Amino acid sequence: MVQSAGVPQLSDNQAPPGRPSSATETEGDLIHNTQAPPPPKESGPNKRRKASVRGNSTKPKKRMTDSRGVSDRPLVEKQGVCDEGSPLPPPLRISLKSLLAAEMKLVYGDEQHNITQQPSKSPVTSSASQFMCQASEIVGPPSGPNLGFLPQIDKWLDVALRDADSYYQQKKYGIAASRFTTALELCSKGAAVEQSLHAVYEDISKVASLIESRLVACYLRLKRPEIALNHSHRAIQLNPIYFRHHLRQAMVYRLLGNPCAAARSAMIADWVYWLSGCSDEHISKLIKLYWQALLDEAITMEDGFSVMYTPRSAGDSVGDCIAKAEETFRKQHPAFTDYLFTDPSGGHLLPQTTDWSNPPSTQQKYVLTLGFRRGQDGSFLSKLTSRTCPSFTGPRASFSSSSPEDMERVCDTFSRRILPVLDFIKCTKLAAGFSPGSGLVERLQYAGYLGQIQRSREQTVILHQALAELAVAPYLQDLSHADTSLLQALMADTMDTLEGRRTDRERVWNEMQKVGMLEDLLFQLEETYLKNKAQRANRKQRAGVQGAEGKARGRPKAGVKIGAKGGGTAVTDKAKVRPTETQQETAVTPMTLPDL
Repeated sequence: MVQSAGVPQLSDNQAPPGRPSSATETEGDLIHNTQAPPPPKESGPNKRRKASVRGNSTKPKKRMTDSRGVSDRPLVEKQGVCDEGSPLPPPLRISLKSLLAAEMKLVYGDEQHNITQQPSKSPVTSSASQFMCQASEIVGPPSGPNLGFLPQIDKWLDVALRDADSYYQQKKYGIAASRFTTALELCSKGAAVEQSLHAVYEDISKVASLIESRLVACYLRLKRPEIALNHSHRAIQLNPIYFRHHLRQAMVYRLLGNPCAAARSAMIADWVYWLSGCSDEHISKLIKLYWQALLDEAITMEDGFSVMYTPRSAGDSVGDCIAKAEETFRKQHPAFTDYLFTDPSGGHLLPQTTDWSNPPSTQQKYVLTLGFRRGQDGSFLSKLTSRTCPSFTGPRASFSSSSPEDMERVCDTFSRRILPVLDFIKCTKLAAGFSPGSGLVERLQYAGYLGQIQRSREQTVILHQALAELAVAPYLQDLSHADTSLLQALMADTMDTLEGRRTDRERVWNEMQKVGMLEDLLFQLEETYLKNKAQRANRKQRAGVQGAEGKARGRPKAGVKIGAKGGGTAVTDKAKVRPTETQQETAVTPMTLPDL
């Protein structure tokens, strides 16, 4: 089993045979820069490790956390246990230098395709070369693949893109961003392709997605990830199967201090890179290393819960696998056993064992177990397995008007307690879906609450993020007819909310929330009934025990009984007790029964 705070490194035998022609740091250099740390001193199951360095200045320095929440500390893995209980080999450390080198190569690797290259025949063909490269999804030489099947872009847009690209090549990123914004405005006004009347939506989307992606690159160069975030979302909405869009989004998330979302973006980038037919093993290897480093950072940053991944065999039942995983977790992480949750789906993937070319049935899957230090932090996860539409906002959130203070409290619960855990669960789960409990519906509900308390800027960011997730969802899993209908309804309602449209019907996520509230009420009624039934049974049992004890002691009953001789009466001990003054006023003289 793979324990918390890390996953095993990619093995050396998975290195690609070829070396890239780029002058940046190669994959072999990245692997060479990773070192096996000395045995760590564990202060807790999910605490950061410190490796003692003596007389070796080549080892990475300790990284601190800056004001943005980005950690500069080395990514250290914890030693886990494999499925047979044998310890893993000493883990490797991905240094910060290697991580940043891989990130720079992956995120900015397409800058070698110059937009302004003048072709020999058509003045706009090379301007569109990068658009075509996105369409074919093949990373080729700087000249690019055969791109003649897409229409030519508009000449005025081509001029604007040339101007923007010239400033970008001069490293004047602020001016380049303004020029790309102008080009995007031209594209939105219909100046995308030369024959706009016969334009295809997919072609226009690819043109606009490239401009959005270049804006992301400009703002990343300017170290403004908060501005680049929405542009990265829109680039994915327009072209969800171009892998560099997801890699740039991963870099934005990492700079914003959200390694869980960054790790998921890297995982999706690796998947769509293979899905689009790309065969460069070097790029795929770099993406997996980047994914692994981000996942390790996400695990390391969590201090409220610990995590363990257990390999799942095809012959094991779900119940047995969960029982074994939780038993092992209690032994290895006793400080995080106040509440345990094991994902019953078991469809989690780790970068060092993922090979997309293998059939899904032979792909190594893992069972995820989360252990919380405090039970109230993770108790809401029990609804994921016991509810059709789990709701986490309280029993009256959707049935009664709430005050602004209540709305703020619900938003705080979403942002601090619910969404971070759900995001972590799906950062290793490719087919996370978009049903209730997946994190996407809960994010849309959170956006609804933000709109009610007039936090429109945060709401807009979350809606763009949800649209990006919905756009790529059909490429991550097989969809049934019901899933397709739900996906279309979610996308339509999200777009309507983003554009400020109001319809007669309620939003899909609000309907799901009300169904969850009704489920909660039914479960509460059932729980109350069973509790009262048990209390009645206990009272009846105690009454029977007391009656049996009284008979066993031979205690006479209080009151009047007929004597055996003379037909007189005999007053019991209770009647002989001297009454109080109040009782004397209301006392009744006992009647003497006549002799028979």
